[in-house]
Amino acid sequence: MNNTIIYLLGFPGTGKYTIAKEICAQTGAKLLDNHLINNPLFSLIEKDRIAPLPERIWDNVAQIWDAVLDTMIHISPAHYSFVLTNALTDEGEIDRSWFNRVQNGAVERGATFIPVRLKCSIEENERRIVQPNRAERLKEIDPTSPKRNAENHTVLTTDHPHLFNLDVTNLTAEKAAQTILNHARNLS
Repeated sequence: MNNTIIYLLGFPGTGKYTIAKEICAQTGAKLLDNHLINNPLFSLIEKDRIAPLPERIWDNVAQIWDAVLDTMIHISPAHYSFVLTNALTDEGEIDRSWFNRVQNGAVERGATFIPVRLKCSIEENERRIVQPNRAERLKEIDPTSPKRNAENHTVLTTDHPHLFNLDVTNLTAEKAAQTILNHARNLS
């Protein structure tokens, strides 16, 4: 995989980070997990991983994203590939603009851009979201969140020609990664 940006989108607890790590292990791509970007700031505020975050935190997160995207687009070696993760929805006020920034960055970099929408059953998402390793990474652990998300939100939709929808309910991270990479190879 050369100069490719895979953007994993899904609700919290879907498995974005776990799948992204597996893709990176199989390809050598660089991982830009949203918590790599968020956690320097999340660690500075009181957060129980259940209550909503203060709205102002997202302005500061955006500044870090700007620096990360600029580095990825303009400084990183041209052959590098990246796997990004994010919980973006159609209902999120700024989510579409964040997605477009990454997509436009891929165009500017001359990279193949592959958005991947991950789906997971509510029951499996409820099981995954309370895993202890999530709390360690300052991730949401609210067991009521998967049902609320499914009832009130839609994982960000796009008409991008490389879009890949994948139900990961019954897939291991390794199998999900292989399926996504097969899709990427078929685009070549």
